[in-house]
Amino acid sequence: MSENIYAVEMEDICKSFGAVRANRNINFRVLKGEIHAIVGENGAGKTTLMNILFGALQPTSGRIRINGQEVTMSSPNKAIRLGIGMVHQHFELVPSFTVAENIMLGHESAGKFGAVDKAEIYRHAKELAEESGLKIDPYAKVGTLSVGLRQRVEILKALSCGAQILILDEPTAVLTPNESDELFEVLRRMSAQGKTIILITHKLKEVMAVADHITVLRQGETCGTLEKAKTNHMELAALMMGKSAAFSPLEKTGTTGEALLRVDHITARDSSRLEKLKNVTFDVHAGQILTIAGVEGNGQTELVSALLGFLPVASGSITALGTDITKLPVKDRRNYCSYIPEDRMTTGLDLAGSVHDNLIAGLHNRPEWRKGAFIDYAKTGRHVDSLIDAYAIKTDGSGIAASSLSGGNQQKIVVAREMNFGTKILIVSQPSRGVDIGATRFIHEQIIRMRNEGCAILLISTDLDEVFALSDEIKVIFEGSIVGTLSPDAVTPQELGLYMTGAKKMEGVSGTQEGGAA
Repeated sequence: MSENIYAVEMEDICKSFGAVRANRNINFRVLKGEIHAIVGENGAGKTTLMNILFGALQPTSGRIRINGQEVTMSSPNKAIRLGIGMVHQHFELVPSFTVAENIMLGHESAGKFGAVDKAEIYRHAKELAEESGLKIDPYAKVGTLSVGLRQRVEILKALSCGAQILILDEPTAVLTPNESDELFEVLRRMSAQGKTIILITHKLKEVMAVADHITVLRQGETCGTLEKAKTNHMELAALMMGKSAAFSPLEKTGTTGEALLRVDHITARDSSRLEKLKNVTFDVHAGQILTIAGVEGNGQTELVSALLGFLPVASGSITALGTDITKLPVKDRRNYCSYIPEDRMTTGLDLAGSVHDNLIAGLHNRPEWRKGAFIDYAKTGRHVDSLIDAYAIKTDGSGIAASSLSGGNQQKIVVAREMNFGTKILIVSQPSRGVDIGATRFIHEQIIRMRNEGCAILLISTDLDEVFALSDEIKVIFEGSIVGTLSPDAVTPQELGLYMTGAKKMEGVSGTQEGGAA
């Protein structure tokens, strides 16, 4: 790291959106060649600040210097010309294009007569993936990839531009611990080569593992910049939240009841007739959290799609509350199962719709919420206001667009809606993805509350901290098959990781932890 040579200096940065002040006189400096983390709760102004640095937003006031030279960051193209790249939290990919075409989009190699040299595009993409350790099939269509693999494409796309200053907004939100470690090795190597990395993350373990310095934002203001070696998780969390970050243990109460969701030897194939689920069997009982753990792309997405009716089941059956729902349409399955999806942006919300309309989505067709042919807005308005209050959703009103809220508050909308949908089965996929410490804790408390009240909860998560905090039982999925049934009290994270990567497998997988490893 070069001492006292700043790659980035942002002075007195202010940014207002109408009456809302997202950034307030923020001062932020990053040494050349360091890994610098920005932490803060959802809505603290982290992404706004970095969008200003990348030219996607213009500051209301303030100054920016890059490598000592004052600049006006008028657009992302200007930022890219100045050697700045940004990997956004939400995907900016073309689903119909291949991995290689997305990675090289905008800087494709020209061949004979000026035509795009496709062979060179695929060669370069493959080489980049191998060199970075983020291996992926360059010929795969992005639209067919899991969330985790699409995130890899985003990272590779940024790396392919050769930026000297790289901004990563929640880059590990969809990665497993092993994948995150691989990414950190890439970042350390880039830092050693003189590149400057700015990392936005909610995960303090990541900050302490990889950052050199940490800047904390709270409510749009800078709380300070700390040297990693001179701070700790608790100090950072307290600065982020403005209070003590000590949490009492999550308390589970009640007893396990009857099986409310039964999945019996289901097999499913994708549109290419490839088998994605292979003879999957499990029960989820009232008052139980059953977790499906696995590396992204091993069948979790297809499992949820099969349960909800988006993916046809080739064989086997799905029973909910004693009713065979295997052949029921998606709309009818909503009467049995609530669903918190892994990607709130594309599946969980209508971002252009209001907070009100998102909170009543699915309820609006029920007779009790209507007045004749119309929605009873007086009734739904009271319901929405009660959810905004109970789930601490930070919004300027229920009539504003969901897109104007921070990621954590958008997630709270989905959680509030689905947990109050009136069903006894809740399917939860990656519930804390991209949300801060406080919001994660709140969501976990709500999941435990639903469990304690007798709900049967199927949790899909790649976050091992979340898996161990919430699970009553863990089933590991690998290449579409259940390869292990484990107790969170009797397995270590390291051993669980072996099952998740296929290095270890139980014989028979009979539903208990007995059976031994293959």
